[in-house]
Amino acid sequence: MGSFTTVMIDTNQISDIIQALRQGYTHNGITHRSNYQIATIMLLQANLGCRIGDIVNLTVENIVFDGEAWRLDMIEQKTGKLRRYVVPTPVKAIIDDWCRMKCITKGRLFKCGEQAVWKQLRAVTSYLNMKDVSAHSFRKAAAFRVYMDSGKDIALTSQFLNHASPNTSLLYLRRSNKQMDEICSQSAVMV
Repeated sequence: MGSFTTVMIDTNQISDIIQALRQGYTHNGITHRSNYQIATIMLLQANLGCRIGDIVNLTVENIVFDGEAWRLDMIEQKTGKLRRYVVPTPVKAIIDDWCRMKCITKGRLFKCGEQAVWKQLRAVTSYLNMKDVSAHSFRKAAAFRVYMDSGKDIALTSQFLNHASPNTSLLYLRRSNKQMDEICSQSAVMV
């Protein structure tokens, strides 16, 4: 990975990225048309916490109703592990809206791969002057939300991410050294 460190992004940054992707923008003399597909992919990743490869390969059949709730039911590409948990109603609505807009009733939800997502994300984050943001930033944001909403339960966060160890999950919650330097320089106690 070199010197690049993927940063965690907050809800305002996620919203800015999604809005720019949906509306389109002009940056460095290039007009980028609205791209609802990439916006929807990023929104799902920020909510479901899946890796980008799993999101772009998501199928209608991966969202199942178990009699009580809608669930994500899939095998992760990277780990081969089963990922099964509740899909919140607002997230299910995002999926339903996308399927209705594109007349999708079965099979893959998206007609692009990881490279297309990365390309669009690099362009929009450059436009928004965001540094070190990647698709993985959205997974980190989902992890942070679960961690905070669970009362900082690292075991639950680890389960959400489908990590073998809570130590791996702790890495997702770590901020970059630059962010830590900024916080420390602003939080000096004066006597």
